[in-house]
Amino acid sequence: MNAFFLRGQKPMSHATLRAWGLAIAVASIVLPYLKLGPLFAQPPIPLAALWAAYGWATEKHEGDWRAPLMLTALGLLHDQLEGGPLGPFMTIYLATYLIGRVAAVIMSAPNLVSLWGGFIVTALLTVVIASGVARWAYGENTSVILYLQAAGITALLFPLVRPLYMSSAPAARAQGALKR
Repeated sequence: MNAFFLRGQKPMSHATLRAWGLAIAVASIVLPYLKLGPLFAQPPIPLAALWAAYGWATEKHEGDWRAPLMLTALGLLHDQLEGGPLGPFMTIYLATYLIGRVAAVIMSAPNLVSLWGGFIVTALLTVVIASGVARWAYGENTSVILYLQAAGITALLFPLVRPLYMSSAPAARAQGALKR
């Protein structure tokens, strides 16, 4: 059961929720570049692609290439809109996916605190990765303060959007994804 339905109506399917999650991820990348005012800047607009990367990483789909491919496309779109070299956001989003795969195994309890804790750790690690990637892509004097703020807002809002990106069913989670 999910929280995204009106009283008296059927809950949305997992595929519908994921489609809405993808739409929000794309919007969070595009909106800050449309210059619609400070409310649509980043921050305070969260980095919804991090939600997508983490959520998709925790789903158990052996050999599924769609999530990394979609994250590559989202990252390249973000890089293109940023106007810098291609690769920094793509690297961050793919790294988030890989961190999420590990976090899914370590923090595999299907409760909100465990999932939220895993996402907070993942978001903090992406700040460290963003710091290194930004220095490589944009030079030594590059600051990641705005990225840190956006990642913090993203982590804070995670419990509200979790159903858009993650199944709450423990069987669908990647509990054994890294064990072979």
